[in-house]
This record gives sequence, C-alpha cells and structure tokens, in this order.
Amino acid sequence: MRCSIPFESGLLLGLAVAIATAACGGALVADPFTEAPPSMGPLSDAWSPDEILRPEIVSRGNNDLTAMALIRRLRPAWLRARGQNSLNDPGTMYPVVYIDEIRHGRLETLHQIPSSEILSMQFFGTADATTRWGTGHPSGVINVVTGR
Repeated sequence: MRCSIPFESGLLLGLAVAIATAACGGALVADPFTEAPPSMGPLSDAWSPDEILRPEIVSRGNNDLTAMALIRRLRPAWLRARGQNSLNDPGTMYPVVYIDEIRHGRLETLHQIPSSEILSMQFFGTADATTRWGTGHPSGVINVVTGR
C-alpha cells in the first residue's frame, strides 16, 4: 500500500517543521552560509586557494618581505608554468601580474611589491582573466591589491 500526502498537507507539514526549528533556536539544521563544519573552525580561518587576504598575510606570512615570498610560502601553485602558448611559441607561459587592476608585467614584478603594502592578492585562471582584462592571459593573472 502506498501512502501519499496531498500538496497542501505537505506544505503545512513543511511549515510546521520550519516553525518548530525556529522555536528551538534553529539548532536542528546548520546554516551553510554562516556556520562552518566543526572540523574547519570559523569561516574566517578557511583560506581560499585563489585569494590571500591581509589577515592571512599577517598571521601566516612569517615576515615575508615581498609579494613573491608570500606567494611562494602560501600559494606556490600560482607561480606554476601553464605550458606553451602555441606551436609557434614553444616557451612556457606564466601568469601576468597586475597591481590594483593595472598590468605591470611578468612574475619578477612581485619581487618589487613590499608585503606591508598588500591588502590582498587574487589568482584568476585563464577564462576569468580573459573575461576581466581581455585576451593575452593564457596562464592567468595574479592581481595584487595595495593600500596605495
């Protein structure tokens, strides 16, 4: 025998569960937007693989003096070559460096940016970099946001 609940009854049952959950302080179900799983700790402790924020620079930077030293320590995958650009150009390609949304050049630029001036750094893959800055970023972009 198969039992089914009419739509209206199912809607009322769902509403009753929602009211009961709210009455109990919402402790029955964790809110995925404000609560992290217990193993991760608070959301502020979860580091993004594509972003380095000022709190992480301060807490995990170990007195690294430049953007290059920070990235080598915290996100070394950002510095990886992404293969050759084309059959005509067999050289490997590296991400392009932007400072405050302005193109500054190759990875060597990261040696010139003091970590004390960095608010955040983001890595953008090829597709996201092309959408944001146009073509010419076959290995992505490292954007450094400074306090200047």
